[in-house]
Amino acid sequence: MTIYMVEHFFSRPDWEAEWNAWYGGNLKVLLSVPGFFTGQRFKSSDGTPRYMAMYTVDPGVFDTEFYKKSGGGGTASQRFREAYKIWIRNLFDTAQAIPNVGPAEFLLVQDTTDGSAPLAAGVQRMTCVGLHKTTPYRCLSVLQTPPQTLPANAICYRAITAQQGPLYKV
Repeated sequence: MTIYMVEHFFSRPDWEAEWNAWYGGNLKVLLSVPGFFTGQRFKSSDGTPRYMAMYTVDPGVFDTEFYKKSGGGGTASQRFREAYKIWIRNLFDTAQAIPNVGPAEFLLVQDTTDGSAPLAAGVQRMTCVGLHKTTPYRCLSVLQTPPQTLPANAICYRAITAQQGPLYKV
């Protein structure tokens, strides 16, 4: 499976509500593109304006005209670009489906350089295979409560949308 993750640190509080409304619609647009299978949005649990969207995709989708005409690759978000203090796009390869994080759960996302370290129960490790490649590996854990202290190179998110499926018929 291929996981597409988009991370933003949004630096314009005066645009944040508008951007979130737009992104909610954009999530539906992307899920109308054949090759996008699931999508879910998150916000950091510490209250900072750091966001992440996570999708299950066919990696070839990024080369399709349908994706490009749907505003993929950031073209649809041009209006908000100056507010992106961080804009990171990574593709990850994993054997497992991405977790469906419920409204009362948290997603711990931790970047690592060690792909051979043993994993704790419930931790999913993914290998970075494309786009910005900001980390060689990323680990995901679904938690019932946020950690008291974050591990190094980790961010804890809460779901701000339910996980959604494709809006097209296969």
